Amino acid sequence: MYEDRAPESVWRGPWWRRSAQRLWRSAGDNGDRGGRPLRLWATEDAVVVVRFDRVQAFRSATGAPLWTWRPPGEEVVALASADVQDGLGLVLHHDDGARETKQYGLTALDLGTGRVEWHRDQDPQDLGSLRDAALGGGRLAVSTGWQQPVLRTLDAHSGETLSERPLPGTRAESASVLLAEPFVLLVKGQGARSRPRLLVTRGTDDEATIKLPPGCARFGERLAVTGDVLAIGLVPTDTDDRDEGTRIAGFSLTSGEQLWDWQGRGSSYATVLAHRGWFLVLHSFGDRLSVLDPADGRAVARRRVRGYGFHSQAAAAGDLIVLGSDSSEDDSRLRAFRWR
Repeated sequence: MYEDRAPESVWRGPWWRRSAQRLWRSAGDNGDRGGRPLRLWATEDAVVVVRFDRVQAFRSATGAPLWTWRPPGEEVVALASADVQDGLGLVLHHDDGARETKQYGLTALDLGTGRVEWHRDQDPQDLGSLRDAALGGGRLAVSTGWQQPVLRTLDAHSGETLSERPLPGTRAESASVLLAEPFVLLVKGQGARSRPRLLVTRGTDDEATIKLPPGCARFGERLAVTGDVLAIGLVPTDTDDRDEGTRIAGFSLTSGEQLWDWQGRGSSYATVLAHRGWFLVLHSFGDRLSVLDPADGRAVARRRVRGYGFHSQAAAAGDLIVLGSDSSEDDSRLRAFRWR
């Protein structure tokens, strides 16, 4: 697990910089029904924002528009992959105005050109509710059924079922997929004394349960994985404690054991993503960036990033990080920075 440790020598210049260099900021999308991003992707050449009605790309260095793709007919984008593989981003789309969804479309877009690399139809019977699904790692992961949820993983390209099994235990009230690879499931149990937990599966027999630590009401909405470590926000039970700032915890994917706990200033809401073997945490209303070592949770660098976004989206490529907000109350413009 310690192969991800980030030595101090990787950081050039002072440990603290007053502000990360902002490269560009997009025009405002306020008032645009499709303005809030569902997902951000970043490569060395392109920054791509996924909205329900379009996928739009900009040049990484300047923010100049590159291309725009729109789902066919009256369809909308419902789900986008959490990662980029071989320069491709995946979007799942359907006609949300139909009384019954008879077919989904899964499209792979070349992020450099906007070209459709491949497309296939997806039977909705295999998916259940898209609120309990995730795309990533070349896989489509879903949780279907109410009384006894079934965990199913499909190959995103071929649609072949890779695994299928019932959710372990009998006290689950709901199960939502947070990540497709590894398969991370948020399970909420029945009964007043039950507490949320994360179920992590890798392969057929490799499984770990991450328990919600004492004093916490729930897990945060954003999580990331690098190596054998999963990082996720924790929301305190005491509302007064939420004013103390951001709390991020690291857990072992193998044992489910909590490895470390990190506290940052600002609001209790944070966005965390994995990049180059580190965890990047955007916190304090989206204007501070802390870089954490996954081995022990220590901050190896901090940056200020101009602008704000309470419910922030983030993506990174190389020394570039791009930020957006999926809150209708926040500025929805994209912000691109050189964070190193």
